[in-house]
Amino acid sequence: MGKRVAATVVASFTVLCLSTSTASAETRLGDTQILSASVNDGKTLVIGAAAQASFSATATASDPAGLDYIDVLLYRDPSTAPTGYLAAAHDPVRTAVNDSTTRCDFSFTMGEGWLHNADAGTWRLHVNALALDGDYHRKETASVNLQRASKLTTNAAPEPVTKGKPITITGTLSRVSWNDSTYHRYANQPVRLQYRTPTGHYTTVKTVTASSTGSLKTTVTASRDGYWRYSYPGNTTTAAANAPGDYIDVR
Repeated sequence: MGKRVAATVVASFTVLCLSTSTASAETRLGDTQILSASVNDGKTLVIGAAAQASFSATATASDPAGLDYIDVLLYRDPSTAPTGYLAAAHDPVRTAVNDSTTRCDFSFTMGEGWLHNADAGTWRLHVNALALDGDYHRKETASVNLQRASKLTTNAAPEPVTKGKPITITGTLSRVSWNDSTYHRYANQPVRLQYRTPTGHYTTVKTVTASSTGSLKTTVTASRDGYWRYSYPGNTTTAAANAPGDYIDVR
């Protein structure tokens, strides 16, 4: 937890609310109501090596007496014993929708240097809304998926090639380790071999499985000019990636 000191010393009240409410996943007193919330506009967050990702979260709540404040906290499962917390980097931008409803926009910064590989996956947003009359509503309302960035290479040879002859297409698949800020070969993953004409769109020709060292190699028959590339679809912890296309002149 050494990387997380800055995150765990802030928002102590929200952490307390989180730990006391996760047994039921939601606690509420009176007529305060959390209406909506989102993280990163619902999009996956991809983080590479030595990079910082800035993103936002929003939460809207209402109470007839008006809202005192809305606070949020991102946490990594399990909810009963979270393995990581992340509080907003700044005070929220507060907007009064009407006399009873308030929207707050929060800014977050999450960097590779703060993360461990095990942190890839789903992070959940806990919202705590407190009304001016003491009523409150606390619950988990949204989530964001964190993925480790990946890279692909492609090389098609020979160039040029005679029509009907074999083309050998090699490449490598790698993904970032948040533990050491370095890309490492990613083994045993399904990768799509794709082709397009000079004016067309990529279509999948076959699926190739990366070796134990993350290497890719397959052979196709030369039929016409065009670009070849490998495309990785990604998974829950690792982002998708497309290699640059390699043009083959077929004669």
